[in-house]
Amino acid sequence: MPVPPADPEPPEVVFPGLWDGCAVADAGANGLLVTGSAEADLADCRIDRSAFSAVHLAGTAVGRLADCRVRGGSEHGAHATGEARIELTDCGITDVAMTGVSVLERAVATLSGCRVAGSTAGIGIGSPAGSTVAETAVTGTKEIGVQVAKGAAVSLAGIRISGAGAAGLVVDAGAEATVTGGRVEDCAGSGAVVWTGARPEVTGLHIDRPGKNGVFPAEGAGGTSTAVEVTRAGFPALHVAKGADPVFRHCRIRECAAALGTDEGAEPVLEDCTADGTPLAFGTPAATPAGGRPGAGSFPSVAARTADDADEPEEENLEDLLGELHELVGLDRVKQDVGSLVKLMQTVRRREEAGLPAPPLSRHLVFAGNPGTGKTTVARLYGRLLKALGLLRRGHLIEVDRTALVGEYVGHTGPKTTAAFTRALGGVLFIDEAYSLAPAFAGNDFGTEAVATLVKLVEDHRDDVVVIAAGYPGDMHRFIGSNPGLASRFGRTLLFEDYEPGELVSIVEFQAGQHRYELTPTARTELFSLFQAMPRGEGFGNGRSARQIFQEMTERQAQRVAELTAPTAEQLISLEAHDLPHPATRRRHASFRTI
Repeated sequence: MPVPPADPEPPEVVFPGLWDGCAVADAGANGLLVTGSAEADLADCRIDRSAFSAVHLAGTAVGRLADCRVRGGSEHGAHATGEARIELTDCGITDVAMTGVSVLERAVATLSGCRVAGSTAGIGIGSPAGSTVAETAVTGTKEIGVQVAKGAAVSLAGIRISGAGAAGLVVDAGAEATVTGGRVEDCAGSGAVVWTGARPEVTGLHIDRPGKNGVFPAEGAGGTSTAVEVTRAGFPALHVAKGADPVFRHCRIRECAAALGTDEGAEPVLEDCTADGTPLAFGTPAATPAGGRPGAGSFPSVAARTADDADEPEEENLEDLLGELHELVGLDRVKQDVGSLVKLMQTVRRREEAGLPAPPLSRHLVFAGNPGTGKTTVARLYGRLLKALGLLRRGHLIEVDRTALVGEYVGHTGPKTTAAFTRALGGVLFIDEAYSLAPAFAGNDFGTEAVATLVKLVEDHRDDVVVIAAGYPGDMHRFIGSNPGLASRFGRTLLFEDYEPGELVSIVEFQAGQHRYELTPTARTELFSLFQAMPRGEGFGNGRSARQIFQEMTERQAQRVAELTAPTAEQLISLEAHDLPHPATRRRHASFRTI
């Protein structure tokens, strides 16, 4: 019997080696995922608004992207882990929620001619395998521009960092970094920070207008900086911490508040360095321009320096501030509590002035309330009140949340929390949604490390900072119970109650007055009914909902007035009943989750 022929083998499917001109938008996970030993080549592609990292490489995968764009996204712009290799050439990454380019484990990244903008952090290198970043710009990050994590290795050439919300360049403990050329401009923190044990080689870097120091070698740091130029620094251009022994060769300092600051035990080496044309040597008075800060030795520790010290706030009158507090809409219970605290603080100050010991007192507070109930506004006023009482140096407010305190990998959270805390010294650290640092099922969550770090810092700087932890009433009890040190330091809770409909109408009227609008009597009555009918669930935004509705009313009024041929002055400022949102829009407002 003849044997039937075997089924033919299915044809092999071969994907093209290069994806050219493709577009991925609103992916529910990664925009591009390359795993195992796969390889992917993309040119002139766009990946927008991914729910996970836009580009993710794992295993030994290889990804090569040229002239591609990543816009928006809930995680990283490009994320490489394992032993993956990612090559980005002339690519742009904007407005991602986490790090523009993140390289971890033993992955390797090669960047050339790229642009990272608007992300939380710019470029994070956490791999010791040796990455390269050349002719790449990092702009407008909320936090650090470029960070070389503990034990990582990278070569940076011609990089430009501008407008970072914290330090421009950070080389963590034990990291290896070579920096050649490039600029760091207009960062809120120091231009370049070198942590303990790191010894980077920096050549030809220009640091301009840093909010703090130009170069800050932390305790025990070293390395060599050659032909580095620091201009218009708000603090000493070079500040060397205890036990640090960096070498500065042929460095030029111009128009800075001071040239050199050192902690006791610092051992910097300066060779052919100048400050405004004057030779600079360790152990001699640092060059200080007229009206600038003192020079070497004037800044005893990094913890005592904040970028905000460059602009001391004007003195404010205590009675005026209390009047400002009482002008706030609603919040009667909070106003009474704050007033009592102020009287208590006045007594403390008078006892100290009389040479009497101050009673045991914690200035740290818990603000418990739903979103939009004025917690941030009162926190800012509280800091100014303590400044007016002479109990805080500056009284400024630094607002943070979990993302500003908790790192992405082991060893990252402590320095990140410390950096945020340091910015608040002399003022108020306001931690919004503080309960997120102590999730109900924490496991190995890094939030517990942030809490432990905060507890120690609060103890070390008990007289120079106030911490306010804020969040939903039901969740704040769990947060305070998450660490034994919190309960003893946060002994007082202020409850921010939801606004009543009449108070929400007052908020809208206040907004209207500020912008030269007036509500008609009918509009006011209808607005009251709108707030009365609005559901008070989790998404209710209190004052924020009121401000949203005011904005929508002005938009609807503008559309209405635009149809008039010659509107009168009264018509231009009147907000009428039909400028209120329609019922469908009311439901949309009620569903907002305001954070």
